[in-house]
Amino acid sequence: MLTYLINVTGDILAVSLILGVMLAFIDRFCSDRGKVIFRCGITLGLIVAGVRTYITNTRRLTGGWKVGAWGYGISLALFVLTAVLFVIFAKGFFHRTNSKRFESAGEIIVSASTGLLMASYIYCTAPNVMIYPFKFDSGASGILSTEYLFRLGGYLLGLLVCLVSAIAVCKICTVAAKKGFTKLLCAVFYAVNVLYAVYGFARLMLVLTPRKIVDSEVLFSFAAASNNRSSFYTYGLFAVITAVGVFLIVKSRTAKEPYSTNAEHRKQKAVWRTAKRSFVFLLIGFVMAILCSTLFVKLNTVEIKEAPVEDPITESDTLFVPLETVEDGHLHRFGYTTDDGTLVRFIVVLKQENTNNYGVGLDACDICGEAGYYENKDNQIVCKKCNVVMNKTTIGMKGGCNPIIIDYDIDENGITIPIDEMIKNKNHFKK
Repeated sequence: MLTYLINVTGDILAVSLILGVMLAFIDRFCSDRGKVIFRCGITLGLIVAGVRTYITNTRRLTGGWKVGAWGYGISLALFVLTAVLFVIFAKGFFHRTNSKRFESAGEIIVSASTGLLMASYIYCTAPNVMIYPFKFDSGASGILSTEYLFRLGGYLLGLLVCLVSAIAVCKICTVAAKKGFTKLLCAVFYAVNVLYAVYGFARLMLVLTPRKIVDSEVLFSFAAASNNRSSFYTYGLFAVITAVGVFLIVKSRTAKEPYSTNAEHRKQKAVWRTAKRSFVFLLIGFVMAILCSTLFVKLNTVEIKEAPVEDPITESDTLFVPLETVEDGHLHRFGYTTDDGTLVRFIVVLKQENTNNYGVGLDACDICGEAGYYENKDNQIVCKKCNVVMNKTTIGMKGGCNPIIIDYDIDENGITIPIDEMIKNKNHFKK
């Protein structure tokens, strides 16, 4: 349960907060036309994320790292484009000009670019969340099993935390706009997008620098540090919006707004109450974010006893694993070091006793990367990253969190794997 709660909040909570800010921003400065355009951008993001999820899950996607890199690259490009368009069409978008035509053009162009920016955020982050349900029954225990229901519960709780946080942020920013603090809303809009742009740049460098597409030790160190502390970006977003909430609560105590009727006065108080209630839900989301990256991670950590990486027998152009080495039914890991120093790992496990039915694949998968697998105390094969239990009968097949398949031959003596397979798949592993 905790695994999927942690993963879902880690994947999309930050984008949920930005979505709340963007919705309030667009609703304040755009007419119905601009609002529709922005929401079309959200829909587009969900559609392309869904397509990417489907293609990834059916293993029809080659060069998955390139798809992710393109996503973050496009996101950064759209961020720069949106910033430039805001400068060009500032007067038209913020309605400080007498030219209706210029206002209309500014609204359409800026809302469209903002919608595309949001779509790129969703495309980069949502596929991971969309693919998790396909893992719930990886142990083939059935949808009515306790294990399946716990995973589903953690997944839904994570989505609920993100949804409630997004709504709370949207309401807080909407109240700020209603009370005339439009400059504050603009500042928050810029701040959260700049912060996420830095995160997106770090994610992009994390893909490009290990492959020497961008050869920079400084950028690699920055990307690695950002990846290890990715939750700090979410904390930063929460801190920015929490500051707005505190500001509104302080203002609510000293605000003296003119009113002509008691009904109007009650409406004014209701708006302030909305800000206070939303602030409470925002704090709950903040606390959940901290727990999901600290205490819950500690509680969910399982002591992993990895199988050692063994050396296969290297022949002229093949690797050979004798059956007597792997016939004990336990997980065995092997490694081959390529000419550029990359250790490419693969696993072998006997699927069924007294047979020659072996599961062979890389010690990595397309969903969780090179995290690899371990064998638990119940002799089950488990993904190190997402803790999904593999169905041994499906190892060597496409789908779910199964190991990436490789070509091999097997006879009564052992398993033979072409060295070319190791070289072809080295990009799944870091040097």
